[in-house]
Amino acid sequence: DYLTSTGKPYLTWSAVDGASKYQVYRAASKNGTYSKMSTTTSTTYTNTSAKAGFTYYYKVKALCSKTSYGNSAFSAVKSMTCDCARPVVKATALSGHKVKLTWAKVDGAKSYEVYRATSKNGTYTKVGTTTSTSCTNNSLKAGSTYYYKVKAVCSKTSYGNSAYSTIVSVKAR
Repeated sequence: DYLTSTGKPYLTWSAVDGASKYQVYRAASKNGTYSKMSTTTSTTYTNTSAKAGFTYYYKVKALCSKTSYGNSAFSAVKSMTCDCARPVVKATALSGHKVKLTWAKVDGAKSYEVYRATSKNGTYTKVGTTTSTSCTNNSLKAGSTYYYKVKAVCSKTSYGNSAYSTIVSVKAR
């Protein structure tokens, strides 16, 4: 699985009886060279160093709590693609019936798609695509509230885009 907010691969596994720690390994291909990424007492791992638009392969080994006994075999290999992180959007009403949206640059994004609706749970329509980290929406009706969400489009077209940002609302003035 991956974390929707960050787009980073997120691994979970069941606790192994007798294990004191777990080692997580990663490779760039299923049969490639696996490097140890972490040793943890947890049964979860987030690969924060993964880059958006790339597929990684993971396997986990349980380390026995008794040093005189053997560790487990590796788990089955699990592949995951690192998607772009979800943008965090701020909306500001500008004079002249405009709304300005801003967000921080998302690692691995080539562009951003901006969607708008007139109610929070309404139908969202794409109002623009930009390579910038801001967008101004013009010709709005003064006094009306608009709802926006933004999606980062991954620079690698065969991989996943981000999840939509949290919806932000703003009243045009």
